[in-house]
Amino acid sequence: MLVPHVLRQCLSDLDANISHHESILQQLKQQRSAILSELDLVAYPVLTLPPEITAEIFKWCIDTGMRLLPSVAPLLLTRICRDWRALAFSTPALWDTISEIEFGVHPRAEAVVETWFSRAGTRPLSLGIICPQSLHSTCLETVILQHASQLQSLDVMTNSEVLCDFTAVRSFPILSDLMLYCLDDYDNDERHIELFGIGGAPALRHLSLEGVLPSMMVMPWAQLTTMTLSLLPLRECLNALRWATSLHEFRRQGRPEQGEQSTSEESSVHHSTLISLAISTSDEDEDILLLLTLPRLQRLELGGRFGVYQTDLDIDIVPFLSRVSGTLRTFNVGMSPTVPVQWFHPLTQLTTLKLIRSMGLPFKTDLIRALDRRISPDFLPKLQSFVFSDCGSDQVDDELLDALVSRCDAPDAAHAKLESFSLIWPTFDYNPDAPTARLPLVNVLPLRALAGRGMRIHIGTRDENSFY
Repeated sequence: MLVPHVLRQCLSDLDANISHHESILQQLKQQRSAILSELDLVAYPVLTLPPEITAEIFKWCIDTGMRLLPSVAPLLLTRICRDWRALAFSTPALWDTISEIEFGVHPRAEAVVETWFSRAGTRPLSLGIICPQSLHSTCLETVILQHASQLQSLDVMTNSEVLCDFTAVRSFPILSDLMLYCLDDYDNDERHIELFGIGGAPALRHLSLEGVLPSMMVMPWAQLTTMTLSLLPLRECLNALRWATSLHEFRRQGRPEQGEQSTSEESSVHHSTLISLAISTSDEDEDILLLLTLPRLQRLELGGRFGVYQTDLDIDIVPFLSRVSGTLRTFNVGMSPTVPVQWFHPLTQLTTLKLIRSMGLPFKTDLIRALDRRISPDFLPKLQSFVFSDCGSDQVDDELLDALVSRCDAPDAAHAKLESFSLIWPTFDYNPDAPTARLPLVNVLPLRALAGRGMRIHIGTRDENSFY
């Protein structure tokens, strides 16, 4: 046992050691306080913005694609900090769209849709659903029924059995856009697809069908203004045009795998309201043009790959162009390998011409020569905008420059001035084995001279906005 004076010395040493460490702790606390004070003076600009401005910025972060991924907005915005998480969850505009969710693959898809849309408040909703198997049809109906009153856009990809059994929802009061894609061949002529009751979709204006036969649909056809039909026979497309009497825009994409009946067995369609027509497909689909009379057509798109140019294309396309020449204002041609210049001679009212992937060099030479008013003064007299896009050339040669210069001024009221010219080339060559960046061969000074005379010039890729 230690004597008392030794114990007192030990106690004194401990007290001194405690006092020393308390002094160090006090110094550390002072240093910490000083650092916190300096941090308080640091203001990150993004954190000083009013919540309304930050929420508006959040809206611009939204991708129209896969919003359900945690690595993209809006879910990404909820993982930055506590304030951003609360703000994102309280901004309804971030949660009004689910562009694609697959039942049977996405875990708890029904609950995900409910949670997501619960944050959208009373905003109109857009929903895209893939339901490949009939066993998930009950969940599909439940989800759509639950949100039918707010759905403004609905995109459903499923099989014919689910579509025919989809009868639970009878009213979509604000639905304006409907897209239906059938994953199998519809071969039941006795069953109809009836999504709406009488007057069940008063706001529906835009319809897109892929693999779904219009003749099997109970649909408010007369109120539609825009329609896209994909992979459907000619007869189905013509019937849909007859029924949709208020249609403004019509697009036909692709042909069914089985052959179609001869056009001689089909009666023509006169449509008095259609102003925009797009035919985008492969060989021999221009036959629909023989059967259409469109007295108000203003915009035409022809697209597809034609293996070789054949004179029978003139039999279908040239008469149609002649019929619409008095009203046609915009003509987008995406046909390859070549397009004959004769197609454009009747188009005396055309103001915009866009050539996409028209690779035939002889045709381009003929067209450029025809555009030169010193050679062909009455060729496309009203043309104001001209675009070459992915046409196998990235140069502005002397012949093209001469044609552009000849259209810088309007000599009289019957001829328009060319206001804009665009030469758009792909960022990379088409060879997948050895991609190399394209380099423009541009004579800058003449283009700047054209720009100085008031013409807008764009030379570059689609993603650029380079005007001389």
